[in-house]
Amino acid sequence: MTDTDFAQLVTRVLGSSTPRVWSLLVTMFGDLALAPRARLSGATVNAITAAIGIKPEATRVALHRLRKEDWIESHRSGRQSRYELTKMGRAETKAAWPRVYGPVPSNVTPFLVLNDPTSQSDLPTDRSTGTSVQIGPKAMVTVDIPRTEHQLALAIGATDHVPQWVSDKLCPTEVQTASRDLSLRLTHLSESGELDQMTLLQRTALRVVVVHEWRRLILRVPALPEHLFSDAWHGAACRTLFLDLLSRLPAPDMASLEQEIDCD
Repeated sequence: MTDTDFAQLVTRVLGSSTPRVWSLLVTMFGDLALAPRARLSGATVNAITAAIGIKPEATRVALHRLRKEDWIESHRSGRQSRYELTKMGRAETKAAWPRVYGPVPSNVTPFLVLNDPTSQSDLPTDRSTGTSVQIGPKAMVTVDIPRTEHQLALAIGATDHVPQWVSDKLCPTEVQTASRDLSLRLTHLSESGELDQMTLLQRTALRVVVVHEWRRLILRVPALPEHLFSDAWHGAACRTLFLDLLSRLPAPDMASLEQEIDCD
């Protein structure tokens, strides 16, 4: 596939959104360099981002930001740098891994929790995993069983009716729209017949784009069973398409990828 054709394909997958370069690099390292001691060469990072349409100076600024924020660290190897996730970066990536690559949460029970209106205590929320969402001044939906005497917890079963206003609190309308849009873009990519016409670098760059777009979407919703969401949420379709595309765009052998890049 020519560079021009590939650039057009990437644009179709990205849609109207322009990825933040530092965020795209977080996706790249999390997808390609999560294993202990795994490192990406500077040439590899630049080749992948260039294939996606990102200028070298933008990649350089993003790498600097991620080093400054202790997300990645650099190591000299001969005349070039190699980058790997820090202990913090790897821990944060592993925490998000099930949300991005795993199935929808199905073995947890969500609860509607009502707090004593006379109590001065606030409702607890778990900001790190997104397993609790406040839907009113003294009400939240959570998968964490409350353990205080000031709270009433009512389990929400898969067949229980969830009012639209509650679904919209858990998964806002703009996220529902984004899920529909991503579903269409991934469907077009899956049916395009262009995946077998690419170089290893192009396939790797496209994989990073696909993972990034899905990651951006799924991390915008809480880690709750999706029967709580509106029918306008297309997350299930996106997840199926995403996992199918990953099987068709497997993670590369890094030695082979670096050899291809060095030969260009």
